Amino acid sequence: MTTKRNLFIFTVFVLAIAVLASIIEPFTVPPGAETGTSGLGQLLWLIAPFVIMLLLRIFGGDGWSDLGLRPNFKGNGFWWLVSILVFPVVITLVVLLGVLLRGLELDANMSSVFVAALFPGFISALFKNIFEEFTWRGYLAPKVYSLKMKIWLSHAIVGLVWGAWHLPFVFAFWHYLTPNMLWYFVPLLLIGSIAQSVVYGEIRLATNSVWPAWIMHTIGNTLGNALLLSGFIQLISGREVWFTPGAEGVVSIILFFVIGFWLHQRRMGYRQDRD
Repeated sequence: MTTKRNLFIFTVFVLAIAVLASIIEPFTVPPGAETGTSGLGQLLWLIAPFVIMLLLRIFGGDGWSDLGLRPNFKGNGFWWLVSILVFPVVITLVVLLGVLLRGLELDANMSSVFVAALFPGFISALFKNIFEEFTWRGYLAPKVYSLKMKIWLSHAIVGLVWGAWHLPFVFAFWHYLTPNMLWYFVPLLLIGSIAQSVVYGEIRLATNSVWPAWIMHTIGNTLGNALLLSGFIQLISGREVWFTPGAEGVVSIILFFVIGFWLHQRRMGYRQDRD
């Protein structure tokens, strides 16, 4: 009962504060700042779920036993390797298919800008994803899994809440979105969040650690943001829905679902072997 109550509290407050953050964001950006400059709304959006998680663990009766603070390297080399490689592999395949099928173009002149963006992007993502992954894979995922529902339903719930939390952010901060794009962008982002949550979740269940999700998310943010912000890849108008390296890309969604299913089969087979 405590877990269900706290999951309800967590979800309501996290999504409500995300909406509030998107509303106040334009009023907290410094006057004359460049497009894309973050204000206090974005900081509130990122940190609030982490704070709610702490409050529920300290005062709500959730405790700390399922946070997954141990890295659990022993016996989990495969899962750690997957967490490091999955985003580089998926993004590389998306870009290669995009080039072959003329869904995107590479600008060789911007390759040095892309490389230069990797290190600062990695450092920034390391810090950001402490807040994000200790919330989503350190709290929400293990709490949902503890309810013992069908695993695919559990992955879907985690992904939907995680994706819904992103929506006010993208509406407020992704200025390239137009009303005509929202009819497909919103469902694709939610489906993409579910697809990625399957992979994150299977690794979390196999390792019982939050750290593989932290490093996986960090690598994904680093590569995806550097590719798009550097201009190294140029998405072709009308085909960006297929080949964007973000969670909302159709090819990326398919690949993550395939990888997630494979990881689930491997985890279940490994558990049966141990039994």
